[in-house]
Amino acid sequence: MSGKWVFMALAAFTGILLSFELHLISILVLSIIIIRIVHRESFKILIFYFAFVLLFFFASEYTKVTHVSYYKSPAKLQAVVLTFKEYPQIDGNRLKAVAVSPQKEKFMLLYKIPTEGEKDELVRKLRAGTACTVDGKLVWPEANRNEHAFNYEQYLKRMNIHWIFEPGSISTFDCHSSGTSLTATLQNLRALGVQVIENEFPEKLASYASALIFGERSFISEEADHSYKQLGVVHLLAISGLHVGIIVGSVFFLCIWAGMTRETVFWTLFFLLPVYAVLSGGNPPVIRAVIMAILILSANRWRLPLSTLDIFSLSFMLFLLFDPLLIYHIGFQLSFAVSFALTVSSAYFLHQKVHVILQMINISLISMLSSLPILSYHFYEFSLISIAANLLFVPFYTIILLPAVFLLFAISFIKLPFFDFVAGVLDGVVHFSEKVASAAGSMPYSMFLTGKPSALSMIFIVGGILIFFVLRERRIHPLKCALPLILVLTAYSASQKYSPYGEVVFVDVGQGDSILIKLPYNRGVYMIDTGGQLHFPVAEWQERRKPFKVGRDTLLPFLKSKKISRIDKLILTHSDADHIGAADELISELKIGEILISPNSWEKPMMADIVNRAFEEKIKVKEVKAGYGWENKSGSFYFVYPFDDEYEGNDDSLVLHAYFGGLSWLFTGDLEKGGEQEVISAYGKLEIDVLKVGHHGSRGSSSEPFIQMISPEYAVISAGKSNRYGHPHAEVLEILEGENVRTVRTDESGAIHYRFTSKGGTFKTVLPYDSARSP
Repeated sequence: MSGKWVFMALAAFTGILLSFELHLISILVLSIIIIRIVHRESFKILIFYFAFVLLFFFASEYTKVTHVSYYKSPAKLQAVVLTFKEYPQIDGNRLKAVAVSPQKEKFMLLYKIPTEGEKDELVRKLRAGTACTVDGKLVWPEANRNEHAFNYEQYLKRMNIHWIFEPGSISTFDCHSSGTSLTATLQNLRALGVQVIENEFPEKLASYASALIFGERSFISEEADHSYKQLGVVHLLAISGLHVGIIVGSVFFLCIWAGMTRETVFWTLFFLLPVYAVLSGGNPPVIRAVIMAILILSANRWRLPLSTLDIFSLSFMLFLLFDPLLIYHIGFQLSFAVSFALTVSSAYFLHQKVHVILQMINISLISMLSSLPILSYHFYEFSLISIAANLLFVPFYTIILLPAVFLLFAISFIKLPFFDFVAGVLDGVVHFSEKVASAAGSMPYSMFLTGKPSALSMIFIVGGILIFFVLRERRIHPLKCALPLILVLTAYSASQKYSPYGEVVFVDVGQGDSILIKLPYNRGVYMIDTGGQLHFPVAEWQERRKPFKVGRDTLLPFLKSKKISRIDKLILTHSDADHIGAADELISELKIGEILISPNSWEKPMMADIVNRAFEEKIKVKEVKAGYGWENKSGSFYFVYPFDDEYEGNDDSLVLHAYFGGLSWLFTGDLEKGGEQEVISAYGKLEIDVLKVGHHGSRGSSSEPFIQMISPEYAVISAGKSNRYGHPHAEVLEILEGENVRTVRTDESGAIHYRFTSKGGTFKTVLPYDSARSP
C-alpha cells in the first residue's frame, strides 16, 4: 500500500460525503476517483477503495444515529449536576462553556452574570472539570435568520450539542471538583498560561502571544483581525502546521544539543506533541500537524515505507474516523486542503534548486489557490494580495515574533530585569506591523468578492484550479496556466452581477429595518435603512471584547454573500438608531453612490455623525422629500412623503413608492398615524400590492383608514424576535386581517425575500417552519 494511501483517504472523504451530502458533488467525486483507479491502478486498489468507502459511510451513519438528544423538548431542569468540559470563557458579563449532564449529554451553557462580585468569584472558582449543581432551562439554539448567515443551531449539532442551557444562577458554594482528567488539567494550565501573559505582557503584545502560544485569539483586536483577513495572512494568528514544525525542530535541536540520544528525543516528542495539542486549544490544524509529526517521527524511527503523501492520508483518515462531522469544520477544511496541495506539489514547485524567494512565492500561490474555494464558500471573498503579504509577514512571524514570544513567556517566570525592556520593544514592533497590515489591507482591489458560489460554480472553480496545477507541472508559463481560472471567475462574476433576476430582501436585523432592493441586470442596488442597536451605558466589567454589531455581523456578510460591494442609493428614512445605526459600518466597507435623507434629519446627533462620515468618504448626501424620484428599465421609484422641510421624527420618515417586479410597493419607515393622514389627504387613493408596515407594527401606525386607502395584498412587518416593545401589536394585526391582507413577519419567519424578473416573482422566507420543532 506504500504510496497508495491517498486513494483510501479519498475513499474516506467519499464515504462521508455520500452519508452527509448525497448530491451532485459527492456523486461526481465518487465517479472521478473510480475512473482514475480503473484507468491507472490495480483491481486490488479498487477493492480497497470500495471497502474504505463503506467503512466511512457506516461510521458517518453511526454518528448520525448516536448524535441525538436525551431531551425531546424545551424543559426546566432542577438541581442538575453539570460538569464543565472545558475552561469557562468569561467575557464581560457573559459566561460560556460546554457542560456535560449526568446522562453524558453536552450542553452549551450560557449565563448572564448579574454582578461584578459574582464575576470575580466565578473567575476564581470555575475550572475545567468543576461540577456545579444548578437550576435552569433548556432552549433551542438559534438557526440562521438570514440567508447564508452563520447557523448556530447546525454548528452546535455538529459538535453533538443539541441544547443551550441557561442557568438561573451559579453559586460557587454548589460547585466542586469532579476528579479532574488529564485533558481538563491541561486546559486549566492553558488558561493559567493565558492569564500569565495578560498580567506580564504589554496589552497589544499579550493578544498576539496568547494567540501564538496557546491558540487564544479572542484578545486580538477587531481591527487587526480584519486587516490580516484582508491580506490573506490571518492564518499566522492561529497555531498551525508551521508553528508545530518550528516547535518540533526547536525541541529536536535543543535536545540533541543537550546530549540526548535520538531515541530519547523521539519519545520526548511522541509524548510532548499531544500535550501541546491540548495546551494550544486542540483546533483541527494543530491536531493535524501533531498527528503528521508523530507519523513522520514513527516512520523514521521504525523505517516504515510511508511517503509524505501517505502520512498526510493516514492523518486525514484517523481524524475523520474519530469524528466524521469534522469534515464541516472550516479550520479542518483549510488545513487539509492547503497541506494536500503543498504535499502533492512539492516535487514540481518546491525543489531545492529554486531560489528561496521563488519558493516562498510558490508556497503562497499554492496556498492561495487551494484555499480559494473554501474561502469563497464560507466567507464569499479571498485576498488578491496574499502572495505579497505572505512574503512580508511569514518571515516576520516565523523568524522574529514566534520565537520571541515563546522566549519571553519562558523568562517571564524568572523575572529577569531586561524583560520589560524587551517586551516593550516587541510591543512597538507589533504595533508597527498592525499599521502596515492596516495600510496594505485597505488598498483598493485587495479583495476579490465571489459571493456564495453554487455547487456548479464550485465545480468550475475547482476545475480551473486543477487545470492551473496540471499545466504548471508541464512548465507552462504561469499566466497561461491561470487563464482558465481567470476565465471561470470572470464568467462567474459577470453572471452574478448581470443576473436577469432581481431581489427584494427584508433583512432580519432584529428590532429595526433594513431592506435591500437589487434590480435585474445590475440596473440598481438600493438599501432602505441599515438597522442598528440602541446602546445603553454599561459598567466597565460588563463590556465584552467584541460585542455584536448589526453591520459587521449581519449586513456585511449577507451583502457579500450576494456579491454586493456597491450600493447605488442608501436611503436613511429617519434618524432613529434602529434604522441608521449600522450605516457607518457600511460606509466604511462598501462603495456608496449617494445617501438620501429626510430634510433636516441631520439635526439629530446620530444622523449628523453619518453625514460627516459620508463627507469624509466623499459620498454625496441629498435631502429629499415628496416628488423626488428616478426610473430605469426595471422600475420606477418616487418619494410620496414628507411634504415639508421641518423634521419631527417618525412622522417625517421618507416614504418610498415603487413599481418593479410586477408589483407596487410602499416602504413607510416609521411613519405614524399623523403622517398617514397627510398621505391620505394628499393622494386620496394609492393602489399598493406590498406594504412595509410602519414602525414595526406599532399601534401608533397602520390606521384602518390608511390600510383601506392603499388596499395592500401583502404586508411585511420588520420586528425583532421577542422584542421588548411587543411589536407587532395585536390591534395592527387585527386591522390587517380584517382587510384580508396576507401578513409575513421577520420575527416569525426570519428574512423575507421576493425574487423576480420583469414578468413577476415569488416570495420566500428563511424560516418556513414553525418554531416548535424537534431537535
